[in-house]
Amino acid sequence: MASGRGGAQGAGAMPGGPVNAPRAAGAPRERIAFRQGSEFSTLSPAVASRLSQIGSVRLYGPNEFVYLQDDEADHLYFVRSGHIRLSYLLEDGSAVLFAILPPGESFGELGVFAGGTHHDMATTIGTSSVFRVPAAELRELDGQGGETALALGRTVARRYRSYIALTRSLGLKTLNGRLSQALLRLSDDLGSTAPFEGRQVPAVGAFVTQGDLGMMARGARSNVNRALKSWERAGWIAVRERAILIVNRPRLEALWLEEGL
Repeated sequence: MASGRGGAQGAGAMPGGPVNAPRAAGAPRERIAFRQGSEFSTLSPAVASRLSQIGSVRLYGPNEFVYLQDDEADHLYFVRSGHIRLSYLLEDGSAVLFAILPPGESFGELGVFAGGTHHDMATTIGTSSVFRVPAAELRELDGQGGETALALGRTVARRYRSYIALTRSLGLKTLNGRLSQALLRLSDDLGSTAPFEGRQVPAVGAFVTQGDLGMMARGARSNVNRALKSWERAGWIAVRERAILIVNRPRLEALWLEEGL
């Protein structure tokens, strides 16, 4: 696949590609903000500081490529602001969306860990910024204790488990089963909540479109829309300003558990 890093995907993409974020002369480098509980959040302060020193921030417009499938894995990335879609392009040209990452999450680990090319492609959702660490300098840092290699390996293992779960869910016979699994995985990965009738419930933000859900659940957008409306009428989910609130998780879980997942 031809490289097109920084190219636009979709009619609403910002022209010109990514740019380096400006930094005032003499200003300290920005520190990477790792997501709480992530594998990189346990790095020692010295190693985390060094990662910040060797990395840099790049800005992207909506729906732009950070990297393409089969691009050289020359950087490890962290979401600084906005959200990142991770997807895989199939032989027939269709894409499977398997993750949407919030700020603080890393991506591009597998290619860096294996020392080869990226096995997926990463695109932005809305205007986003990314902290990127050169793979070559990351490997040099590994020689000083191996903390980053351990974090990389654990992240790759977590992603692999999620790929297995995705593969199993795509094998479900009904769209309801696949869609409920996709929605619950997304809410767990994003970790967002919203108030609903006096309690906090898991929420999938409005930046996740029904098209995204269709790509995750192998279903047409129109069918996804009908399923969501049916669940809303049943009181299993609620929709607030286009965000989807998980009101009755056990009932959604039952949709795929009934198929023996």
